[in-house]
This record gives sequence, structure tokens and C-alpha cells, in this order.
Amino acid sequence: MVMIRGNNGLKPNDNEFTSKPWHWPINYQGLRFSGINDTDFRVYLLGNPVVWWLNLLSIALYLLSGSIIAVAVQRGAHLPAEVEGLSEVLLRGGGQLLLGWVLHYFPFFLMGRVLYFHHYFPAMLFSSMLTGVLWDTLLRLCAWSLASFSLASSIHVLGVLSLVLGTAYSFYLFHPLAYGMVGPLAQDPRSPMAGLRWLESWDF
Repeated sequence: MVMIRGNNGLKPNDNEFTSKPWHWPINYQGLRFSGINDTDFRVYLLGNPVVWWLNLLSIALYLLSGSIIAVAVQRGAHLPAEVEGLSEVLLRGGGQLLLGWVLHYFPFFLMGRVLYFHHYFPAMLFSSMLTGVLWDTLLRLCAWSLASFSLASSIHVLGVLSLVLGTAYSFYLFHPLAYGMVGPLAQDPRSPMAGLRWLESWDF
């Protein structure tokens, strides 16, 4: 109880950047680690936008598709063996990962202590795993439904490859945030990072 009270009573230091739980899944605001002027290396903690927003989209898609499948099964709909197996993976595996995300994220709304962006990272791992399960299942279902077409066998491979390449390209774009930026801040049109300030709340 002493530890719980002590943790709950932590307050931010002067000039310290804090955040709120609703900021985290939408990647609303990062956390500046170093750099005070244009010549210093500046490191800024920000989630990879493609990964963060894809995870958020995947949670919404999972809730929608999982609800449709659950209702269909509840009403006794006859599903082909392939679809039934993939639906089972989606409902059971995805459901466990969604529960992990909920348990690691929503308790922060009840905390009175100071909160930082990195508190979301354990929940983010669960949402990333849910994204993998969801898109793998959806791509397999899509390939199965188009089995009569010649490109059906390539749909899963092309879909997964697109997700991986999109994530890798996003990392390439935003890697200066992690490895150190120099020059004007992104608010300045002359900054090499100016085109990457996708949200006004990002202050790198």
C-alpha cells in the first residue's frame, strides 16, 4: 500500500513534458530527450506513425470483424472449414491480444500520478501483435475468397510485403528523430524535418 500511494503521488518536475493516456494510441505528442538549439543533436521519442495508426485502425477493424463473426457463429451460420479455422484464430488469438492491450492501457486512466509517453509501450506491443494476427487472417480470407483467380495465391504474400515495406519506409523517414536531428526545428520551412511534422502537436 505504501508503494501504491507513493507511486500514485508522483508529480512532474519543472519543465518536464508529460502526457495523458488518450494521447498515446493516436501518437499525439512525443517526448524530447535532448537538444536545446539548432546545432545540438536533438533526440525525440515518437512512435512510428505508420505502425501506431495502423495499430489503432486494426483495433477498430478487429472489433468490427470479430463482432460480425461472433454474431454469425451465434446464429448458427455454416462456415466453410477454412473460414471457420481462420475465424477461430481471429476470435481466440486476437481476443487474448485485445485483452492484453486493454489491461495494459486502461488502468492509466485511473492513475493520479504523472504519466509519460513510454507508459504506453507494453500495451503497444499487444496492439502490434493484434495487428499481425488481424491482417494475416484478413489476407488469408481474401485469398481464399478469390481462389478462382490466378493471383489469389499471391494476395497474402503481397499484402504482408506491403505492410513490411510500408513500416520500413516509415522508419527510414523518421529515423533522424531517434538518431539525432540537426538544423532548424520542423516548424521552420527550411528544416529537413519540415515535411515530417504531420501533426501540429509534434514539437521536434
